[in-house]
Amino acid sequence: MTRTLGHVLLWIGFVTAAFFSVSQLEQPDDKWSTIPWWAYAASMAIGIAGIVLLRKTTREADSDVEKTEAQYAVVLSSLKEVSAIVARLADQTTQHVPLEVLHAIDNECAEPLADFAESRQAMAKRFGMELYANVMTEFASAERYVNRSWSAAADGYVDEVATSLTRAKLHLVNAQDLISAAENQ
Repeated sequence: MTRTLGHVLLWIGFVTAAFFSVSQLEQPDDKWSTIPWWAYAASMAIGIAGIVLLRKTTREADSDVEKTEAQYAVVLSSLKEVSAIVARLADQTTQHVPLEVLHAIDNECAEPLADFAESRQAMAKRFGMELYANVMTEFASAERYVNRSWSAAADGYVDEVATSLTRAKLHLVNAQDLISAAENQ
């Protein structure tokens, strides 16, 4: 609620300040007299109040340790789950027809990939931006290869399915290794 109020105040303040700055025609001899400064200042004050509320809610959200730990647990579990699924598919690709891989990706990978993406900020809060960037680079690469394997499976390219799943598996292992190394420090 406070965050929404902050956004509303921010936009109302800045849009009305912009309106007041251009609402009257400019006079060539005295350009600054056409701006109603009292209204402009009041609008800017409303916008600044919105910024203050937004920063306050962001600080409160960042300081919520229990929420961060819960999100971090989701990151770990979803990364582990999607890694296991991709590893299983990569190891058994020669045994599966592309349609089976297609359905496995749709039915098993979509939820853990989405859960990881929704909770990823917990890594930045817990370990900092450098680890976050490194893990997200590996995760994004893995996700691209999973999507590529899905497309290859849909088109019936068995060799490309196997290659893409193997690459996705490698990137997911790298992401897990980065997190494990950070936890052990």
